[in-house]
Amino acid sequence: MANFQIYIGRKSLANYKQNHKAETLKPLNQVREVGVVYNAIKTSPQQINSVTHYFEATGIKVRTLGFVENKDQTGFVSSKKEGFFCIKDLNFWKLPKKKVVENFVAQDFDYLINMDLEGRNELQAISTFSVSKTRVGKYFENYSFAQDFMVKSRAKTYEELFNDIIRYIK
Repeated sequence: MANFQIYIGRKSLANYKQNHKAETLKPLNQVREVGVVYNAIKTSPQQINSVTHYFEATGIKVRTLGFVENKDQTGFVSSKKEGFFCIKDLNFWKLPKKKVVENFVAQDFDYLINMDLEGRNELQAISTFSVSKTRVGKYFENYSFAQDFMVKSRAKTYEELFNDIIRYIK
């Protein structure tokens, strides 16, 4: 049943009508705001802090959205710069309810960086729904519609994936 839900959810994402984006890829030194989406359970606070500090050190504003693979967000506190959503915030097809993530996906980030290492509907949906100028993430054949720029990476850790993404957008 779960595989069926994920399959239908992915098909729903693939059919989602996105805004046309005719902008070119901005060099990192021209970027003003970045969004980062990640798996909050599998990413340590130190890892996500490292990512945010990388951008903030160059004067770039950063907002993050973490997916908590639990029924609730116990232990995860949202703030102005950091948000979370969890399993109870997903619909039947394992996609985030738009009302829960609408503030984040409506942000017109220069870059939305998707730190998904596994190809998960919950994280790829954020990229799909986002109005960001450029959505960047790891290459997944099943989610080719979710990113504007995909990085073929053999990364097994978030640090490796982040370094691969930064190498391409610098």
